[in-house]
Amino acid sequence: MKKGNAKMQINPLSDILGAEVVGLDLGKLDKASLKTVQEAFLKYHVLVFREQKLLPEQQIQFATNFGQLDVHIQKDNQYSGHEAMQILSNKKINGKYIGSPSAGDAWHSDLSYTDIPTLCTMLYALEIPEIGGDTEWSNMHKAYDTLSSEVKSRLKGLHARHTFNRFRNPRVEVPDVYKGKGKERYVDVAPPDAIHPVVRTHPETGRKALYISERFTIGIEELEEEEGQLLLDELIAHQKNRDFIYRHKWSQGDLTIWDNRCLIHLACGGVPEGQIRHMHRVIVRGDKPF
Repeated sequence: MKKGNAKMQINPLSDILGAEVVGLDLGKLDKASLKTVQEAFLKYHVLVFREQKLLPEQQIQFATNFGQLDVHIQKDNQYSGHEAMQILSNKKINGKYIGSPSAGDAWHSDLSYTDIPTLCTMLYALEIPEIGGDTEWSNMHKAYDTLSSEVKSRLKGLHARHTFNRFRNPRVEVPDVYKGKGKERYVDVAPPDAIHPVVRTHPETGRKALYISERFTIGIEELEEEEGQLLLDELIAHQKNRDFIYRHKWSQGDLTIWDNRCLIHLACGGVPEGQIRHMHRVIVRGDKPF
């Protein structure tokens, strides 16, 4: 490691994306280390900081180094006293989940259903199960780069419609845990649809990325419905190519940060009854895709 924290090491986690950062306490971050982290973030798209011991205030403080914090539209999972922090958890108290147990159950980029989507997401693992609970990320730069010239030409100038409302998206369903509460959870709080380019340009690197997802994208503005859905089916299948994907098995104390401008991600589930997956999430507001 060059300057800053002499113990910090950054080790790639796969050939496609992701790196782990070891020997760095995010609660005691100096300027030189922060610069190295920000450079690595752009290079690897996902960073996993190992063995962190962070208070909610420390996680929030670290997030502010990347931009303005955003507040998720679903307020019932907020951490008390910190509206910018959400609890993702299958833990129950008095028979009620204390956080969202089903967040991320379909491939997506965070808050693409808003005009100003998320720049980066930070997820901190406080309790992890012995089985299941993995997260996958897929590299949308690679997804775009590997499209044929014909498909790339076809995508020029196209825009996609994104919605939070699961009832308007035949590719997803209401999770079992929210059956009977779907309207209040996915319809009543849904903002107006967002329209974004099908291919967006990363504002810091200039690289192009495919910017659609099965969770939030419901149509192509410039195409007739049937043609648009067939194109979306083709692109969504392409996004899931295993050659683009890194799968992360969590360790307690892992804090991950990922770039929503060039990745989609998936919570893989599979946590057995009686095992706990308990995490704190913070999101940083981005800019309008172009």
